[in-house]
Amino acid sequence: MKSKTIASLSFALVSCMLGGCANKTEQATVIVVDSGGASENNSTSAVVSSEKVSSSQAVSIVVPKSSSSTTTKAPVSVFIPQPDHYEPNSDTSSSSESTFSTGGSSENSFVLPSTPPQSSNASSSSSISSSSSSSSSKNEQPSVPVIPDDPIGTNSYQTLNYSEVKGVWISYIELAGLSSGSESEFRNSLGNVYDNCVSLGINTVFVHVRSHGDAYYNSDYFPRTKYIGGSYDPLPVMIDEAHKRGLSFQAWINPMRGCSVSDISRENGYPMYSWADGETRLVELNNYYYLNPAYDEVIDLISKGAEEIVANYDVDGLHIDDYFYPTTEKWFDSAAFAESSYSKLSDFRFANCDKLVSSLYSAVKRANNTAIFGVSPQGNYNNNYAYMYADVEKWCTESGYLDYIMPQIYFGFKNAAQPYSDVVKQWDNIAAKGKVPLIVGLSPSKIGTEDGWGGTYGKREWIDDKEILKRQFLEAAEQVSYGGICLYSYNSMFNADIDVKAQVDAEVAALKAAMN
Repeated sequence: MKSKTIASLSFALVSCMLGGCANKTEQATVIVVDSGGASENNSTSAVVSSEKVSSSQAVSIVVPKSSSSTTTKAPVSVFIPQPDHYEPNSDTSSSSESTFSTGGSSENSFVLPSTPPQSSNASSSSSISSSSSSSSSKNEQPSVPVIPDDPIGTNSYQTLNYSEVKGVWISYIELAGLSSGSESEFRNSLGNVYDNCVSLGINTVFVHVRSHGDAYYNSDYFPRTKYIGGSYDPLPVMIDEAHKRGLSFQAWINPMRGCSVSDISRENGYPMYSWADGETRLVELNNYYYLNPAYDEVIDLISKGAEEIVANYDVDGLHIDDYFYPTTEKWFDSAAFAESSYSKLSDFRFANCDKLVSSLYSAVKRANNTAIFGVSPQGNYNNNYAYMYADVEKWCTESGYLDYIMPQIYFGFKNAAQPYSDVVKQWDNIAAKGKVPLIVGLSPSKIGTEDGWGGTYGKREWIDDKEILKRQFLEAAEQVSYGGICLYSYNSMFNADIDVKAQVDAEVAALKAAMN
């Protein structure tokens, strides 16, 4: 059957508040759902068509060992995308102190602190444990796997990473559009994606392996994703096909974002399912669940999920983007905050995100000390503090948080509040303080579209001006901490809407000539 999914008004409002109102072809999608079984001989796939609603030197190269596939229960392929990178709100104040109000009440306003957050341990609760009985009913306590304290193991694979990253994000949106009912179909269709990347001069792919509290691989902690069909393990295919082409493979996860409320039954038998019925560890917001990082067991679940990826698969690194706190509202974590030693909610949340990021970094290094870990925050520096509670400067300048920073600098040169040249220099200064590589996130998805946040002169920049991406790449390469660029997203370059395709092709061709 076919169904059309449009983002709800409430989600659209939240996205706009966070700066996510840019036109993207991914926001409305036609889906084909095959509810039958899937196997190597009985293929299914999610077929997607979209319509718009709004070389550097390798550090180490080792031929990867082949990965074996393990059979799991075949899911139903369903594709319900939402925009994946927040488009930064360029109208946010660029001053060192800003106020963000979520609903007109002064109680919901958050003032960006001028001093670093206090250091203290976040609120914790009891460890995850198994219940004595199992049930498929949400009203009964299910059996929940214990998260062991022992390390998962180590991986001796020597990673493939480049001193100058020329990357592209490949999200669950792109993956859901591939033929994936059988391993061979998925291998062929993903191989075509990678071939297009190589033809552009890309050397690194950042590919979703957890987008909604799920797993694009065989996991002990999360259920199999609904965005890839079949009964095989998709991750070895993703990795093998990348390495065959000399592409570094960065496993991209969204650590706090969970599944939609309607999909919670898919979590049955996993920790998140037991937290979904009035629990404070898993919070419902706009028909989605979000993990609350205020609890040690939540951080443990997230970090173990990351560790099993790096320990069990030959990934070259782990990557997260800007999905931290989804709201500034007090109710989101009021119970945990009340039990904490903090007097300010903002300090409490900053500390929780610090712990989340440092735990992920440690998990990656435990599993494979040659793998890298990086963060892609919002390009607007202040938004990370005012909306996300992400202390990005601390993560760049103190050890134990990240190996590179990749801000999403999705602004044009003429943007009124956040002109590209000023923003890239601001991030270069931060990266230089901590001596971490700066990989600049650029947005081909804006080509040919009006920038509602661009101001009077920047509004039509992506329509009228030429070779923007090329010029942005060249300016990024001049920065002291330059470590490369990454493009969001694959579809915006290789599956562009027909009304902007000619302009996109010209922009991408100019960028390719400059990169190679």
